[in-house]
Amino acid sequence: MAHAATRVDRRTKAARAEGRHAREELLSAALRVFARRGYREAGVEEIATEAGYSKGAIYWHFSGKAELLDALLEERVDKPMREKVALLASAPPDQDMSVEASHTFARQVEEQREAVLLEREYWSLAIRDPELRARYVERQAELRRELAAAMQARARHLGTPDLTMPAEDVARIVMSIIEGLGIDELIEPGSVRPELVGEALAVIYAGLVARAQ
Repeated sequence: MAHAATRVDRRTKAARAEGRHAREELLSAALRVFARRGYREAGVEEIATEAGYSKGAIYWHFSGKAELLDALLEERVDKPMREKVALLASAPPDQDMSVEASHTFARQVEEQREAVLLEREYWSLAIRDPELRARYVERQAELRRELAAAMQARARHLGTPDLTMPAEDVARIVMSIIEGLGIDELIEPGSVRPELVGEALAVIYAGLVARAQ
């Protein structure tokens, strides 16, 4: 009863007064609803109810469901990845980044499963929706460029030979491996050893170094 009363009270608050806190709660609610119902089936009113706000609160912070999706992808999926890419570019040479990649993958599938599921659903929607596809292509290209630049910086820090293939091609391979293993883990939880990510990246790196020598 106390929980219900709290929800009713929160729903009467003006969205303006809620500020950043309301926005984060709405995003978290949208992520849960998208994961539970799928993006196409989820409704704005259901998301507002999930968060404990009026529907108007959503439209104060977002133009609609599409902008909610964009914000979730940027803040809950891409931002953590960019932080890891920045770490790759700046980490000291003695820090094993394959181990870091494995730890990151483990945290994602355990603590951010809904965000991983949303990103995969976005991929499936983009295949058939020209507008979403264009945005997806642009987003992936930007992430590949950032990862490619980070890998080149890492190679300089380690003093290894220049890559024998375009850095963005290597970035595409790396991202595809991680995304593919993420799909396997979503479909069959517990089937992917987190260490497999780091091992795969180490194999790729060793192969590139061997080809350059």
